[in-house]
Amino acid sequence: MRITNVHQLPAAIVEAVKNDPYPHGKTGDISATQLISPPQLVALKRLHEDELEEDAADRIWALFGQSIHTILERAEPSAITECRLFGQRLHWTISGQADRIVALDEESKRVRIEDYKTTSAWSVLEGPKPEWVDQLHVLQWLAHQNGYEAEELAIIALLRDWSRGKALAGGSYPKAPVVTLRIQPMDIFDLNVWIGDLVAAHMRAQSAVSSGRAPQPCTPEQRWQQPDIWAVHTPTRKSAVKLHDTPAAAHAHAAEVKNAYVVQRPGTAVRCASYCPVAGFCPQRQAELAADLDLAA
Repeated sequence: MRITNVHQLPAAIVEAVKNDPYPHGKTGDISATQLISPPQLVALKRLHEDELEEDAADRIWALFGQSIHTILERAEPSAITECRLFGQRLHWTISGQADRIVALDEESKRVRIEDYKTTSAWSVLEGPKPEWVDQLHVLQWLAHQNGYEAEELAIIALLRDWSRGKALAGGSYPKAPVVTLRIQPMDIFDLNVWIGDLVAAHMRAQSAVSSGRAPQPCTPEQRWQQPDIWAVHTPTRKSAVKLHDTPAAAHAHAAEVKNAYVVQRPGTAVRCASYCPVAGFCPQRQAELAADLDLAA
């Protein structure tokens, strides 16, 4: 992937982005991050790696997040930091790097796995993101493969935009710029089944792309698909009178308002529209865009 500098960031920042210390080529067949990503995305990214571009500005927060590794080096020496673990499932080697593994006692390999995230204060109000939970569960499985029993899992969220004023105002806003989110470990049997299902899905996607076929499309959840909404409009207003989650509710409301009519607003696939690095190569996304053009014509 080629790093661009559209916004003319300082050279030192751009070079720091380019010199990412992530151990490319030392992650086995698939990394934990890739494993929990959509198989179609991962397979297409591998196929088009040399054609992809990303702007340095889009990696700034990831760059800041890497500074946590320096901070963790100051913590107690009994914990293991930046530990890359390996395991095998369906003959594929899976790897994942735990930010911090802490022994719960001196007599056994019972541990707590901590994953540190630099994120927004608003992103933790409803609990951990699903992909954070998935990542920790992959690390739990990898720890098990290496003789550790991860009895505690935690996301340590460092809130880059935390506001003291908003914290003092009360409510559910975080009271400090660091929040710990506890994750329930999975049963090992269920974990093995889940990891196997993930690996199998990636194997199918990789095989399809290698053979020139379209891989299995991404699911609505993988696309971060927002739901459709139905807007009640009138000829005298520019904005909607009200938005509804169902067409029945919208039409019932419209029947009570003079000259009102209903407009369906399709939900956006947020990842596809703004965050997918291979959207330009994705048959699913390109077919969707072509269909939208046909409807607009």
